[in-house]
Amino acid sequence: MTPSPIPAHPHLPDTVPPARVRSSASGRSRAPSRRWEMANLKTQLTDAICSRARPGAREYALRDERQACLSLRVRPSGTKTWEVRERSNGLPVRSTLGTFPAMGVKAARMAAVAFLAGDRKPVRRSVTFRELCAQHELRHAANLKPSGLRTYRTYVRLQLLPAFGSCPIDTITRRDVVCWFERYGMTSPGGANRALGILSHMLTSAQRWDMLPPDWSNPAVGIRLNRRRAIGTFLSRAQMARLGGVLTRRSNIGCPAAGVLEALLLTGCRVGEILSLRWEDVRPDRLRLRDSKTGARDVPMGTAARRFFTSYRRRRTAARGRHKVFQFGEAVPYERVRTVWLSVRKEAHLPGTLRIHDLRHSFASHAIMAGESLFTVSRLLGHKRIQTTARYAHLADNTLRASAERIGMLILDQVEPPTRRGKEPTTPTKTGGGAS
Repeated sequence: MTPSPIPAHPHLPDTVPPARVRSSASGRSRAPSRRWEMANLKTQLTDAICSRARPGAREYALRDERQACLSLRVRPSGTKTWEVRERSNGLPVRSTLGTFPAMGVKAARMAAVAFLAGDRKPVRRSVTFRELCAQHELRHAANLKPSGLRTYRTYVRLQLLPAFGSCPIDTITRRDVVCWFERYGMTSPGGANRALGILSHMLTSAQRWDMLPPDWSNPAVGIRLNRRRAIGTFLSRAQMARLGGVLTRRSNIGCPAAGVLEALLLTGCRVGEILSLRWEDVRPDRLRLRDSKTGARDVPMGTAARRFFTSYRRRRTAARGRHKVFQFGEAVPYERVRTVWLSVRKEAHLPGTLRIHDLRHSFASHAIMAGESLFTVSRLLGHKRIQTTARYAHLADNTLRASAERIGMLILDQVEPPTRRGKEPTTPTKTGGGAS
């Protein structure tokens, strides 16, 4: 009687050679049960067969005919792990050798022979960068806001996975990272800085999760970042006067986008913070931002900002409670604001490169020119790092000239005494704390 081959495994293509199961009683071949088929498919493994093994609802094992103790366990998550099966004190024992495809079939057979011969140190599980990305997003995504998560996924999908996706993470070298970073930085210096930070955090997390040895050195740490361009656009007083006139006229005729722009100019908030603002968050002396970029915070309001919100509330019929301050009906709020901004910018004769976010920069720059400290301005803007505020600290030319004049006169008083020039000594308005 001709032996009947077992049916094809449901998770492998039909080209996989079928195996046979012999009955211990009659020696004849029989079709395996569903349970056996899922757990112990036996064939001569190749890299191609292992690559085509698809995960199922339950994990299963592919046993190697050439190395009887070796099997590839395929889990529902898609992870494929090499295992050695043996018996100890009459009980079955499974030991892990590594993962596929980081360890191919030939290397797995050699590792199994060495393991059974007495070298009882299994190879450390080698995780690919693609596997690390999945784990990192799973554990890290809860800490990100929706917009931050979208940015994170974009950098991973477009930059990091194409560069390192198939690499085992313990084989990524500093040279690999530097070459990728320099190549990406040629087209997008700021984007390369952001992506490098994500890569560094991923590899540090992998070491913390015992995916890498404790003495492993992170190749993404210590690389010099690309220099960020200085942000040099802010409104002069004349430009602010023209912009204010246009915004007031449009706001008075019921244009909510003009109200958003005016609120940005008076508070220094981000556009997303103003668009999500509700009337219950507008307090007599401050705005309560429940979900800003740096977390919940309060924004103190000056007299001008308080008058604006009071006047705007009087012109709105549904200005109470959980209603949003600026309502746009069916329109997408940001797109509507941007459309109005392009029109307002042209009517006020402002530079074509001026962005909505530059209203926030202008708030910071004029605050510093008015004598406010960087620390105070950083608190008003909601910055965690004062270095971020320093990038917005633009000074008008006349302010710089006045400062240079004061410093020059102080030095001149020391070099050439005023009595020799027939003038009274210059008395500085402020005294320094000490040499620096």
